[in-house]
Amino acid sequence: MKYRTLITLRNIAAVLLAFLFLPFAAAAFLFGASLSVDGDARTLPSYARTDIRPILGKDRDAWTDVDCAEISRQTGVFDVEWLRAQTDETILSFQNALFFEGEVRHEVVADQFVYHDVLFDPQTGEEFSAPMVDVKEGDVLVTSTSHFFGWRHGHAALVVKDGLLQSAVIGTDSKVNSLNAGNALPWFSSAANFIVLRLKDADKSVRAKIAEDAEKQLVGVPYHFTAGIFTPKDQGTDPIDTYCSHLVWQAYKNAGYDIDFDGGPVCTPRDIANSPVFEVVQIYGFDPLKGW
Repeated sequence: MKYRTLITLRNIAAVLLAFLFLPFAAAAFLFGASLSVDGDARTLPSYARTDIRPILGKDRDAWTDVDCAEISRQTGVFDVEWLRAQTDETILSFQNALFFEGEVRHEVVADQFVYHDVLFDPQTGEEFSAPMVDVKEGDVLVTSTSHFFGWRHGHAALVVKDGLLQSAVIGTDSKVNSLNAGNALPWFSSAANFIVLRLKDADKSVRAKIAEDAEKQLVGVPYHFTAGIFTPKDQGTDPIDTYCSHLVWQAYKNAGYDIDFDGGPVCTPRDIANSPVFEVVQIYGFDPLKGW
């Protein structure tokens, strides 16, 4: 009897210790998760910075294929025609941003649980905002900088005529934000990384039609991260739920394009970033040779 009593007391003590330890274990896990996402919030190019001023000193029409490739590698911008129209100062600002190390900090996005990685200049202590190409209707923006307890889920948005179509956080409906609003292009440009994508082999009118239809059909849809799991993935032109990358996927799916890289029930921003349907217009905060 005495032995059994000791066993019972020991078991009770073990349970109590477990409950006492659990909060510390959870805190340690979350701290470790936070550190882990810090490590991949921003990746510098795997190659060295070079002096591109000799190329900039040439007539833009005289740029060779080698020149164009080097300018793209050094700026992260792969729309060569857009680059040709820019000043030397503008092109150099893209190079400075691509190779800028900075300091990654976390900003709360929603509910004290979802965070967004931004870049700060350690010299000035101010937030760093990267230059961005001129986005066009139908372009897609993705970033890996949104994370939840170590899970780097990222964010995606679609450029439409009136701004940026997004499904942002739980408890909200999809909406169009003005491009210059703080939660639109400035939100992406101050992120530690982002990629601008454009539909391959499609002219301006095709991309604009996709954006136009999306703005008509996909505004006001409730945010639910379980879309595609508890509800159909393809919900057509009158969806009942969505989330950021699903909204972008639905816009393109309605136009006949499947932009989900692996074709699973869930389409993530990373799936979109790796879709062969798109070409990279600009990449920042990722190694341009590896992408996301």
